[in-house]
Amino acid sequence: MKAMQLGFAAPIFANPGVADFRTPNFEKLDRAAVVAGVREAERLGYDSLWVADHMFLGRDGAILEGWTTLAYLAGCTSRMRLGPIHLGNGFRPAPLAAKMIATLDFLSDGRFELFIDPGWRGREHTAYGFEWEPDRAKRVAQVEEALVLMRALWSGEPTTHKGDFYDIEGAICTPPPVGRNGPRVWIGEAFDEPTLDLIARHADVWNSMPAGLDVLAEKIARVDHACAERGRDPRTLAKTLETQVLVYEDAADAERLFARFDELSRRYPSGEAMTDVVEFVKQGNPHLDGQRSRDSLYDEFLIGTPDEVAAKLRAYSELGITEVICWFMDFPDFTSMRLLAESVVPTLEAGRS
Repeated sequence: MKAMQLGFAAPIFANPGVADFRTPNFEKLDRAAVVAGVREAERLGYDSLWVADHMFLGRDGAILEGWTTLAYLAGCTSRMRLGPIHLGNGFRPAPLAAKMIATLDFLSDGRFELFIDPGWRGREHTAYGFEWEPDRAKRVAQVEEALVLMRALWSGEPTTHKGDFYDIEGAICTPPPVGRNGPRVWIGEAFDEPTLDLIARHADVWNSMPAGLDVLAEKIARVDHACAERGRDPRTLAKTLETQVLVYEDAADAERLFARFDELSRRYPSGEAMTDVVEFVKQGNPHLDGQRSRDSLYDEFLIGTPDEVAAKLRAYSELGITEVICWFMDFPDFTSMRLLAESVVPTLEAGRS
């Protein structure tokens, strides 16, 4: 296995100028750029492909619907694993989602990864007429029942389920997913006890949103403790990170890029679609407050020359991180994506030999 698995987060929305949120160099959502980026990521050897799951996001709210996009991109690729980033459990009835997952996994020859989430944007749900449960503990319980139901359906046997949230009668879900037990289940963050319980009892993979090394170490300790409390060996839970990535040749390149972000920030005013996002991001990193300094971005994200980025990836690895999902801050430029694959990864591999 590679020293560090790398995922490519497809930029299916644009947020120009906001250096601390995902796509600061992407001025406007562009189909050709997204597809070209995905194909380049596969050519470069990235291990996985990820798509966000939102109804509106970015400066102008324009985002592609996640499931449709992932199914389309599955046909544009042949090797990368495929997953949604925080598949919103409230956006699709769980029995239907189980069928959709089985279908995409079957058609992609077992490449699907189920990264599921209780959801957090009440505004987004109610805007589209989806039911919204304000109690996060109840939303977590709904995800748990959804996972139990999905796994029963993936057996291929007629399934009847009478639960607190879902009722089905003799449902048949064939063809089933390729893997015997279905796709690996990813669950993100470590906000509260219900989420930690869900992770410890149902997740194959845990994922953190962007965080500095100290904050990330604290999160991993909470997750490991939750596993141990429930009799699970923490080593059986894979640990992963989703973060922003910017790789450049030298300090002059860094100044040019950050000047570009500043210029875009002035050019594009904030829109209605992002007013609730900043507060949620702060939940994962409580120290965030007000205008972000350059130092805080360097601390939280994966930014630097190839040597500097390689050193931080080694530090992540020492914490137990096995895969990093990358949002490339210079996209639609491919420089960071290529430097990470062609200059950083070989350094990590050499260090293992």
